[in-house]
Amino acid sequence: MRGARGWVRTGCTLAVCALLVASAVAADSPERSQVTFGPTRAVLVLIPGAEAARALAQHKLGGVDSSSAQEAELLRECSNGETQSSVASRFFFLGVITQTWQVLLHPVAVAVRDELAKYASVSSASASGDYYRAADSSAPLNNHISCLRFTRFVNAEAGEDVALDFIASVKLDTPRDAIRLRPLRLYISQAGAKSSNGHYSVAISVRANAVWRDEFSGHSGQVFEQNAAAESLDLKSGPFLKYYPTDAQSGTRLPIVPVSFGLDRTQDFGRAEFTVSVAELGTQPATLKLLADMLPDPNEKMSGTVIAAAIVGQIH
Repeated sequence: MRGARGWVRTGCTLAVCALLVASAVAADSPERSQVTFGPTRAVLVLIPGAEAARALAQHKLGGVDSSSAQEAELLRECSNGETQSSVASRFFFLGVITQTWQVLLHPVAVAVRDELAKYASVSSASASGDYYRAADSSAPLNNHISCLRFTRFVNAEAGEDVALDFIASVKLDTPRDAIRLRPLRLYISQAGAKSSNGHYSVAISVRANAVWRDEFSGHSGQVFEQNAAAESLDLKSGPFLKYYPTDAQSGTRLPIVPVSFGLDRTQDFGRAEFTVSVAELGTQPATLKLLADMLPDPNEKMSGTVIAAAIVGQIH
């Protein structure tokens, strides 16, 4: 059997692989085979408490009732008890636009790799801002940024049709010795990858990097990287919408953004860059899965977010 398996691994020529891939694609429904997934546009917005109402009102989501109790709770969590500003503020940070990239699962055979890549995607966006609110040097730390919002649009053009929207709280925990990362809402109307049956596994991670100074030298590095949410879902019947608990014990306690030595705290401080990455894995056709098993392992390390998405797909 081992010898036979070895023969299969080396006997799959590119032409045979391409033929098998074509058969797998043809086995999909005509509607699914017509779908293409081009580059998309994603942004990350860091939301100060005073800007929560304006930030959450942007990019309307189809089927989401803005007057519902869940949306009111979302606004309460992100507003952080602050009076809402009626005009744009200089503390409203727009995220860096990044292009969705495909996860290359099997780079040995080009035809197989390209087809399998359509069933997985990772999108990412970053934004920088001062995490802490200005206060007297003797006052306890208080977060200036309360939430972050990651939005992936349907296409890379200027259109505002939302494909995926994720909001999370990044406020200081009550003892103010940790950031409590708490997912608040996840909305998906269109996946960034194909699926043979409309089922997807989605995992979302949040990373924070910072630059700070101690008494003698400067430092830069990662503050934390944490998987914030993982869902197994179907999009056959319409968009997916989920609200998460907002109680004080929900979420994950993470390290705070370092505070530089001797810093003037009369202005907002604690510069940090937040990055949100979203992995979306669709169900692969059986023929492609069999073909992938026949090919050599890619020996390519995948990101923790992709692995998390794969795990949630297996346990649901």
